[in-house]
Amino acid sequence: MENVQYAQWTWTEARGHFERVDPAMHALASDLADPVDALPCAAYESLARAIIGQQLSTKAAATIWSRFVGWHGDVLSPKAVLSTTADVHRSVGVSGQKHGYLQDLARHYLDDPASFDDVAHVSDAGIIDSWTRVKGLGAWTVQMHLMFQMQRSDVFAVDDLGVRRAMERAFDIPADSPKSTYAKRARIWGPFRTAACRFLWDSLNN
Repeated sequence: MENVQYAQWTWTEARGHFERVDPAMHALASDLADPVDALPCAAYESLARAIIGQQLSTKAAATIWSRFVGWHGDVLSPKAVLSTTADVHRSVGVSGQKHGYLQDLARHYLDDPASFDDVAHVSDAGIIDSWTRVKGLGAWTVQMHLMFQMQRSDVFAVDDLGVRRAMERAFDIPADSPKSTYAKRARIWGPFRTAACRFLWDSLNN
């Protein structure tokens, strides 16, 4: 995986960039408070939680996650997950398919912990390529970790329906346009496309 250096960034820097390059995005961001940062979470736990939450409401996902970590303990161990049967995981609400995904994640992690824990200087594309080899992890899931946990500055989640709906509303993009349309509109926001996505999500709830 390619090694790169990533600089820290701030919401103020992102707003300043939008003011220079895209008045419409700047106006949208100006009406919103700075998004709330996520609580720090290790990659293995973050990805396991993402797997459990797939295709569930936020409330249902939180309930099952609470039961899952209640069974496994506060420090989630890939060895313990790997040794747990599907029946046990079903008893706390984890489907058989997600059990398989969690076990594959545990196997990948145990085979090479550094590929999950030591990635501060690995490119976004390199991390996505590596982690999506785990069954059940798609590009969107990895992008969420890059955005919320690693705070990478230039991630654009074009597969996220909320991002696309917010862009349609804010920038008069026809509904259900090709994804390339949204990606092209977003290029001007680089290198702060993560901030743009966060503001777009918050605009839906404003």
